[in-house]
Amino acid sequence: MLAAAFETSTRTPSVALRVGDRSLQCRLSGERPHASDLLPALDGLLREAGARAADLELLVVGTGPGSFTGLRVAAATALGLARGGRARLLGLSSGESLCWRELAVGEEAAVVLDARSGEWYYSRYRRTADDVVELHAPCVATQAQWVQWVANAERESRTGPAAGVAPLRLFGEPLLSTQGALDAELRGRIEVDRVPEASAALELGLARLERGAARTTSELEPLYLRAFAAKKSQRMGS
Repeated sequence: MLAAAFETSTRTPSVALRVGDRSLQCRLSGERPHASDLLPALDGLLREAGARAADLELLVVGTGPGSFTGLRVAAATALGLARGGRARLLGLSSGESLCWRELAVGEEAAVVLDARSGEWYYSRYRRTADDVVELHAPCVATQAQWVQWVANAERESRTGPAAGVAPLRLFGEPLLSTQGALDAELRGRIEVDRVPEASAALELGLARLERGAARTTSELEPLYLRAFAAKKSQRMGS
């Protein structure tokens, strides 16, 4: 199968390609617009693999939550490719692909990302032998809320399926490690160098399709968990 994936929810976007048993990935510059890099990156991978975009059979897209612009561009690009060819579409939350790659079987993790305006995106997952189970759906939360949810999850894990495996892991952005209001022990546990990658989304998506645990679609719904607030430009004399 010729399949590709886009993961653009963070400042470290990536594109991946699977040709048979061969996997390729390209990380994009977070300093440039995703719109200008996404298709050229995919084209480069296709050329390296000796394949064509028209032959793509599956497009897996990380649906966030995360960057509004990144999610919008990835979804639009995937839809355009699908409508212009024969590729099927599959959306996965970005936290799922992150936990698929980073967690050991039985481990759990909470994913906390900056949602701006003093709020955070929060979700929690458990890694199984062949999938990632969503324990808390992605949502917008205050800092006090997600800290309480983490505490509750850790109490549950002492007697739940993850008991004895490892403490709840915390994946977050560098900004979280500077939050003085957080307990120092909690701040020290936040892993700020883990990001979702297109190759993991592609791997998880293909695994689910092979088991019949996922369905492809003709549309994509990014996880826009809050309304987009456009910023007004400030001009001289206005």
